Amino acid sequence: MRFFAPALVALVVSLAACGGGPDEAGDVDEAATDGLDGTVMDGAADTAASAAGGGSTASGAAIYNANCATCHGEGGRGDGPAAVGLEPPPADLTDGVWVTGDGSLPAIVNVVANGSPGTAMIGWKGTLSDAEINAVSAHIQSLGR
Repeated sequence: MRFFAPALVALVVSLAACGGGPDEAGDVDEAATDGLDGTVMDGAADTAASAAGGGSTASGAAIYNANCATCHGEGGRGDGPAAVGLEPPPADLTDGVWVTGDGSLPAIVNVVANGSPGTAMIGWKGTLSDAEINAVSAHIQSLGR
């Protein structure tokens, strides 16, 4: 039983930090909280993302910081506080190496929306709007340049 305790702790920490989303009852007020962690995203972020075809890196950075930096780190190097104990570790989004897909915007959107099999990367579809997924994907792509 001692073997499973560290693995269980790592799993709980990774789920709490990198995902979770709304509970089954749907108790999240989506009009007030657009970020997974309950961060209130102002309407300007959604408007900017929509006006830019959903790919504004300015609003994408705010969405990234609110939802992705916990695992991927503030600079995108896979060194966020929740990265400890994740196996495989979160992707380094700055190195130009893509675990899933080819680094194109559609491939990144797919990973953000649907997750990456075999990793702790969850799918954000249903938690983030399409405009937010597009905006954060454009920001992620810009980290690799």
